[in-house]
Amino acid sequence: MEATPPSRPAWRESDRLAALKRYHILDTPTEAEFNDIVRLAAGAFDAPIAAVNLIADGRQWFKAEVGIGAYKIPFDLSICSHAIRQDDMMIIPDTQLDERFADNPLVIKNGLRFYAGAQLKSSRGLPIGTVCVLDRKPRPEGITPFQRLTLEVLARQVMIQLELRRALSRRRDDARRHQLILDSAVDYAIITMDLDGQVTSWSAGAARLMGWSEAEMLGQSCDMFFTPEDRAEGIPGREMAAALSSGHGAEERWHLRKDGTRFWASGEMMPLTGDDGEPIGLLIILRDQTAQHAAQTALADSEARTRLALEAGELGTWESTPALRNLTWDARTRELLGHGPDEPVDYEESFLARVHPDDRARVVEINEAALAPDGSGTINMEYRTISAVDGRERWIHARGAVAQGPGGERKFVGTVRDITAEKEAENHRRLLSAELQHRIKNTLAVVQAIVSQSLRNVATPEEARDAIGERLATLSATHDLLTQTSWQAAPIRAIVNGATQHHGTKASQIIVGGPDVLLPPRMALALSMSLHELSTNAVKYGALSNQVGHVEVTWTLEQEDGEDILVLKWQEFGGPSVEVPKHAGFGTRLMSGLSHDLGGKGEFDYAPGGLQWRLRSNFAAIRD
Repeated sequence: MEATPPSRPAWRESDRLAALKRYHILDTPTEAEFNDIVRLAAGAFDAPIAAVNLIADGRQWFKAEVGIGAYKIPFDLSICSHAIRQDDMMIIPDTQLDERFADNPLVIKNGLRFYAGAQLKSSRGLPIGTVCVLDRKPRPEGITPFQRLTLEVLARQVMIQLELRRALSRRRDDARRHQLILDSAVDYAIITMDLDGQVTSWSAGAARLMGWSEAEMLGQSCDMFFTPEDRAEGIPGREMAAALSSGHGAEERWHLRKDGTRFWASGEMMPLTGDDGEPIGLLIILRDQTAQHAAQTALADSEARTRLALEAGELGTWESTPALRNLTWDARTRELLGHGPDEPVDYEESFLARVHPDDRARVVEINEAALAPDGSGTINMEYRTISAVDGRERWIHARGAVAQGPGGERKFVGTVRDITAEKEAENHRRLLSAELQHRIKNTLAVVQAIVSQSLRNVATPEEARDAIGERLATLSATHDLLTQTSWQAAPIRAIVNGATQHHGTKASQIIVGGPDVLLPPRMALALSMSLHELSTNAVKYGALSNQVGHVEVTWTLEQEDGEDILVLKWQEFGGPSVEVPKHAGFGTRLMSGLSHDLGGKGEFDYAPGGLQWRLRSNFAAIRD
């Protein structure tokens, strides 16, 4: 079989040498794996010589050989240097018949007559050497297909071994780099565990942070650096399960050191996976954030106290630039000015448009004066706002000042407070004062009338004293009832009972009945005075002047044209026979004069069986 003629290589020698260098194989000790390959090649060819050789710069070096007894030969004697330039396996049945090798000392002196070599190619197809077989006898018949296949397979096995060595070398290099990185990351605790939570690696940072050495922690449970309360709640197992299920888990909690002290750790736990993608362990990265946690906690506490103070004072906060741009309002300020939590705000539309038209110009003037170059830089003002939703009017007290921010920027900051209730209370006090003056005048007028009329109808000072005293006591009792409700209303039952029990009559002689009704102040006073006069007359001349008579005071509440009508009746039974009086006494005149305050005129019926007085009162006609 003739040798395959050489061809021009498709690669550059510099690239080929660089590819060889990347395997880091030259001048390494012999290895059993490669020795086995050359023995197998020699056996398959029944040849005395076989080699795994690499073609370096200016030399041919043997990684493994049988029958040569050397580890290198000069490049100019190398037969394999020609083999790597072939497109296919190089086979020379007889070297003496090949003009390239006929004068080669290895052929002339060493008697090498047969050569067969398969190229060793890198992953990019660059030839770096051969697996070859030599014989001192020529083999005109060449090689069999099986021998060709064997040589090709052995060449591939050599490359597999070289690639494996390189991968292992890279892995070792990566491991060394990773270890250097881990050892240099002294601010971080980097820990690996198996799926049972047993520590499999412990970085220098972990030893520095927690105090245990790697020797102390290898094989120990990760529970050791979790707090007792977290261990009791099963936190380590839960975090591992969360990391395995979601791919990562945040680590924000207290952990233990060897000396028993605690530190606040911030970090992450994540699964480690094998080549098949299945979890084989877990990685924890922790960093001591105790100081930061303390600062954040203190800040949060301070903010909480400030927030509570603002809430207790019902204060809202706001902030802007001195040019009244970039407004920031808290929830309370937004509520007071009628804006939602996510609604953008500005000075003109969000603020000024909500200020009452009568106050708007004054608010603008105060702001501009405060923010002028020569201004005070502060505001303290009250103004009204109008809700864009329901038209509700509020009174607002605003305070603000220009302040220097952390970055040196100037800010206009302040607070707002709803003082509507205070304003309403102030108005109410003014109204009460006016009302008090009015009621005092009215009361004095009633007292004057009582005294004047009482003196006209008595014969002695004692009678005058008694008549005036009883009437003033009734008036006082009604005043007491009204005072209990801030002069808003008085219950009719209390008015009736109070007006009819000043004469020592038995409770069984006065029967009271009707629904619960609240009377306006003017009507309460008028009704109490009227009932007092009726009671006095009944004790002196009517049903209450004996032991068998009695009085029924009843009332109902009716509706007439959509208005409330009180119908009250005084009915006497069992008293002396009644006669129509020849002239109106003080009580009759007083009750007649109170008709306006009663909301209607009472009508008398002087029936012989007992006096009746019937009042039909329209609440709408009464104006306090």
